[in-house]
Amino acid sequence: MTLFTAEAASLHYPGRPAPVFQDLSLTIRRGESLHLTGPSGAGKTSLMRLIAGLERPTSGHVTALPRRIGMAFAEPRLLPRVSVIDNLMFVAPQSRANAVAKLAALEMEEFQNAPGGDLSKGQAQRVALIRALLVRPDILLLDEALGGLDMPTWHRACDLIRAQRALDGFALVEISHDPARLIARDATRLSLP
Repeated sequence: MTLFTAEAASLHYPGRPAPVFQDLSLTIRRGESLHLTGPSGAGKTSLMRLIAGLERPTSGHVTALPRRIGMAFAEPRLLPRVSVIDNLMFVAPQSRANAVAKLAALEMEEFQNAPGGDLSKGQAQRVALIRALLVRPDILLLDEALGGLDMPTWHRACDLIRAQRALDGFALVEISHDPARLIARDATRLSLP
């Protein structure tokens, strides 16, 4: 099942001398993995935003079909004065037991009543990942989302993602500057200049 298609898509921001990317053609199907690479400023996050429907191409054509998109960024973007559990229930109010189980899997269960703003960056990244998974995404977009985690915690997070992916079959698009920290080892690599 095709989840996203871009045909000759270009993106240009006003005031920027050159396009972020130009004449990009890309298809993402259910179950596929894509690793976006390139130097800072190459357009990786902009492409991810295009996939999520948060950007529109300046030219070309994009068809975005996924109904449910899970997104997590390097900056976790939790509601700072709201408890961890309420940050999670905001996106999936019917999934409290699932949220608590995922918190336990990432050793965050004891923090479920803590305000989001009281967490360390690594703790907040774990909560943001859980939030992205709770929507049961068709496509999961991870923009350096696990970069603040120590290796044992990173492995637990990857195990959680892989287990849910085995059940749901979602597509995975990830940005990571560290090839050793790719969740999907078999990911197709797309390098932006």
